[in-house]
Order: sequence, then structure tokens, then C-alpha cells
Amino acid sequence: MSRSADYAIKGYLYQFNKTLLEILNSSDGSTITVEGIIEDVEIATPSTITAIQCKYHEASETFTASSLFKPLLQMMNHFHVNSGPNIRYILFAHFPSVIEMPHPTIARTDLQGALDSRNRDLQQYTAALRGKIDLDAFLSRFTMTFGPTFDDLVAQVNAALEANGIIKGDIDTLAYPNAINMIAGLSVKHEPNNRTISRRQLLKDLKDIRKTAVSRWTMALNTKKKLLDARRKQLKAHLDKNSRLRYLLVNANCLDDYQAEIVLFVSDYLDKYHFKPAHISTPVLCLCTSSADFRSIQYRLYLKGILSTDGYIGDRFDESLFFREPLSRKSARGTVKREFLIRLLHWEEHGSVLNSHKCDDLFIIGESNCDTLDTGDVNVEYLAATSLKEVKYLMGVSNAYE
Repeated sequence: MSRSADYAIKGYLYQFNKTLLEILNSSDGSTITVEGIIEDVEIATPSTITAIQCKYHEASETFTASSLFKPLLQMMNHFHVNSGPNIRYILFAHFPSVIEMPHPTIARTDLQGALDSRNRDLQQYTAALRGKIDLDAFLSRFTMTFGPTFDDLVAQVNAALEANGIIKGDIDTLAYPNAINMIAGLSVKHEPNNRTISRRQLLKDLKDIRKTAVSRWTMALNTKKKLLDARRKQLKAHLDKNSRLRYLLVNANCLDDYQAEIVLFVSDYLDKYHFKPAHISTPVLCLCTSSADFRSIQYRLYLKGILSTDGYIGDRFDESLFFREPLSRKSARGTVKREFLIRLLHWEEHGSVLNSHKCDDLFIIGESNCDTLDTGDVNVEYLAATSLKEVKYLMGVSNAYE
């Protein structure tokens, strides 16, 4: 991962942590909107709306007001168009140098500097505001706050979780990663009404969850190894059972190492969980990918010595053929020789057939895009990692995740 990409992910995580802290510290009558209409975080009480924009500048060693011109102009623009007295604006920004020095302030001269900027990217704001906005009135509603380091902010969130009744031993591997995952999930919903949450609702949801969230956001946390180990332990209970029917639904577009690892993943999985006579349930590998890639993976598995069935007779797919049991026999050494080892299914073409043949365990690998799948009475395991190596570690078929 490039340094700029790492900074971008950490910036989002910093914002999610700030959002989470605001929720945990809010009053019972408050409603928080993630990625609100006004700013990144909006806290609504019966009397006021507090709009917080969060900026993370770890790559900028020193603070300069010019680096905040865009968020300042965005806030001024909203103030100019919506001059109601009940809105307060907070710019929450982290600069490494500010931790070690007295906090600077944003003054009227800084706001004027933003308005006078010739930066083309800011012209839509400066043209609309220059000579029109009351800077003193805006400043009376505006607060500049400098945030702590990323690790210190996480520590504040963990302390707030404990203060809100979350068991300390559950915070690192259950409550905190799941809370971050919830905030990330809310942030991408289209309708603002669907991005709202209260402290009470958040705490209720967290106390009901007993599985560690695995996603691109939680895998970017400093506690990644601890989270992987906790989730691996949770999965082991069902994976150790011989007779479970398992569907592996893999979203190829979400996995950075899909092409390099998918065949090895299948091979390692079968060597671990489908080699004994007691392993009577043939697993299904359902791929969310192009038709050409699906056929390519099928051929690559064949070259690896892994025979599969895709349910086709000529150019026709037959559901009963797809789900038939493979012929099998014992070799002279007592090992089982099966006609095929795995069922291969292309999600876009035939994923719906899984609804008529319920499995015991459904593993959704990568970000889920299978809303039409009926998961009632099925144990669903969401493994929204970005790497199949991580998934192999989680499922116990490998002892390395990098």
C-alpha cells in the first residue's frame, strides 16, 4: 500500500473514531448523523445542531491556516446560506506539531485569507462569499479544535466504551472493531435518515454482537493480529465439525490478491476440511466475477488436480445435476477418491439456486453484494477482508496472514 493510500485510510479511521467518541459522549436526547448534510458529524439536540468537520494531517508536520481553507470555506458557505441561530460549527483537525505547542487559533484574518485565495479549486466558494459573508457573525458560531494523535483518540474511545458499560475485556476484539465497522457502514448509506444513530442504539447493538468484525477498516487498525486471532477462534467451533455443508461466496473485486491466491485458497481449504470419509458434504464455491474469469479459475483448479462440477450439460445448466452427490470409492490405502471435490457456481448467472438448497455455514468473503440470498436459518460468517491470505488464516488453513 502506498504512503498516500495509508494516510487516506488513517484519515477515514480518525474521522470514524471522532464520530464514535461524539456518539458515546452524547446525551440521551441527541441524534448523531454520520456524514451529515452539513458536515462529517452532526449532533442534533432539541435546541441546537453541532456540525463537526474532521481533518487528519499526519503528513503535514506543521500547522498552516491555508491547509484548512477548503473546510473553512465550506463551513462559511453553509453559514451564509443557512443563517439559523441554532447551528454551531466545529473544525476538528490533527497536526503533529500542534501536540507539542500551544494551540493556535483561526482568526478573522485567516478567514479573509481563505476568501482571498486564488486557488481554482476554491473559486466556487470564494466567488459566492467574497464581500457578502459576515465574518464576525460566523466566528461567533465557529470553534477550532486540534485533535490528539490517532492512538490517543482510540484510547479515548476505548475509555468511553468502558464508561458506557462495555466490559473491558470485550472492548479490543469485540466492541471497538464492531463500533468502527458500524460507523463505516453508516457513512456509505445514501439517505441521511439512514445514517443516524443514538448512543442508546449503538450500545444496544454492540452488546448483542458476539463476532469480531473483519473488514477493510478493522484490518487497518493497529490491533489487526489480535482481531484476526479472535475471529479465527470464533470460526473454529463450526469449522471443526465434519458434516457441515458450507458455501463459500467470494467477491473477486474486493480481494487484492484474488488472482494469485484463489486456487491456492481452494486447494488448502479442501486439504483441511474435505479429505476425510467423514467429510460427506461437498462444498460450494460461488464466485462473484466475470464469466471469463470463472471459466479460467475452473481450468486452473483442474490443472491443480481439483475436479469440480458446474452443473452444465452442454450449454444448459441443470440444478439437480449441480447438487448431485459425487461418486466416491476408497483406495487401497483407505483414502477417499471422489468424482469431484467441489461445486463451482457463477453468482451472476446462477447464484439464486443457493436459496433452494440451504447450507449450514455461509462464508461471505469480501464485501457482500448478495442481498437476494436467503440467509434465514443459516450461520452466516462475514469475512470482508481485502486479502485471501487473511481469510486463509481466519479459517485455519494457514498460519500466516501476510
